[in-house]
Order: sequence, then C-alpha cells, then structure tokens
Amino acid sequence: MMDEYKPGQLVRSLAGRDKGEHYLVIEVLGPRYVLLANGRSRPLSRLKKKNIAHLQRYNRRADILDLLNAQKLTDSQVVRLIKELAPRDDVSRQEV
Repeated sequence: MMDEYKPGQLVRSLAGRDKGEHYLVIEVLGPRYVLLANGRSRPLSRLKKKNIAHLQRYNRRADILDLLNAQKLTDSQVVRLIKELAPRDDVSRQEV
C-alpha cells in the first residue's frame, strides 16, 4: 500500500481536528505515515505527520518532485495546487 502514496498526491483528512482538510503529500515516511502540507495551517516549515489510515487518497497528483529536490516549493504554490486538484464541491466549503 505504501507505493500508492507519492509526493504531490492530493489527500483529505478523514479523522482528527483537521477532518475534511485537503493536503498535499510532501514526503512518505514509511508504510504507514506521510508528511503533509496545505500551505496555510500547515506550512512547509511545519509539516503534519499523518497515519495513512486517516486519509482519503485522490487519484490526483501534482508533479512537485523537482521543486522539492531544488527546495523551491513555496506555501503559496501548495495552496494553489490544492485548489487546482481538489474536487470543486469540497473546495467551496473550505473557502468560508
């Protein structure tokens, strides 16, 4: 199951205080955990470690590997990518 999660993957939290929030996977920590960012409450400087059992995975990915490797990914880019990738009906709820 680990190979299903890749950097740039769009996910949604299913459990915890952040339930319903969209994130981008920034790093895969192993078979059960990933590091996430959303650019707002979870900037790249303070990634969220999340158990993949608590995530809904979308078949949508942003190609961020080059930006990550060059350490050029910014929080505003993460926000924009999530906006582009997230299903429209879910996004409108977050804009409130």
